[in-house]
Amino acid sequence: MAMEYEVEVDGQKHKVRFFDRDGQLYVEHEGGTFPVHANTPLRSRIQLAQLNGDAQRFGYHRGKDGTDIVLGGVVYAAQVRELEHVRLAAVAKRKGAAGAVDIKSPMPGMVVTVHVKEGDVVKKNQSLLSLHAMKLENDIRAPREGVVKKVAVKPNDVLEKGALMVRLAPPEPK
Repeated sequence: MAMEYEVEVDGQKHKVRFFDRDGQLYVEHEGGTFPVHANTPLRSRIQLAQLNGDAQRFGYHRGKDGTDIVLGGVVYAAQVRELEHVRLAAVAKRKGAAGAVDIKSPMPGMVVTVHVKEGDVVKKNQSLLSLHAMKLENDIRAPREGVVKKVAVKPNDVLEKGALMVRLAPPEPK
């Protein structure tokens, strides 16, 4: 079970992967693979974590225009996207991709909250639902604008990777 993200800071894109091995959380990126020990509850916005033995204060704030990441007292403006949504957005941009888009679970997890209902009009990057996986709450966002045609999950549903969560139809013509 792994969570994969694309993190863009100052125009540079980085792939970051979190995974569990024998009950230990690890982070993997271009610099290597490191064990992570969180000394605060993972739902907290400010973390004191040990990354490969070095204690770091880590925090984040998600806003409409991106995510501010605070690491060691320095604030970085970043775009954080789940890799699965990056792939979906690429598919949605292709010619002829104006049909429905299925948003599937990027990893096994449990649905915490559902923010949309059938018939809702959503904008690109709007939050659709929250999925708890690997001790973290993940915000599942719309890869494009559209109309919610189907909500296939409800709070407390346990999902396997690839399970249908939401189906988006193209936006209504204006």
